[in-house]
Amino acid sequence: MLRLEALSGGEKSLASMALIFAIQEYDPSPFYLLDEIDQNLDAINAEKVARMIRRNSTAAQFVQISLRKVSLKEADHLIGVTMTPESVSEVIMRVNLADIEDEKPTEVIPA
Repeated sequence: MLRLEALSGGEKSLASMALIFAIQEYDPSPFYLLDEIDQNLDAINAEKVARMIRRNSTAAQFVQISLRKVSLKEADHLIGVTMTPESVSEVIMRVNLADIEDEKPTEVIPA
C-alpha cells in the first residue's frame, strides 16, 4: 500500500478526481464545486481531467475554479473574479461561450 504522503500533488489530484467520479457514478450529486483541482497537474493530465468533467457535466453541474487555459476552454461559462484593494470580491467578466459563434477562445481577455 502506498502512503498518501508519498504521492505528488498531481497524483493526489488525480486520485481525488477518480474518487469523485466514482462516487458520481454510484450516487450522483446535482453539483460539484472544484477549487483549482488542476493546479498540480501537467498539461496532458489537466486536459484529460477537463474533458472528463465535460463528459460528466451531462449528469451534474460542475463549478470549477481554475487559472488553466486547458480547463477554461472546456467550459460553457466563464466568470472572472478579482479581489479589490478593500478585500471585496468583484466580478469583472462573464462570458457564455455558447453565445460566441467562433471557436471557444484559448485565452480569456478581460472586459
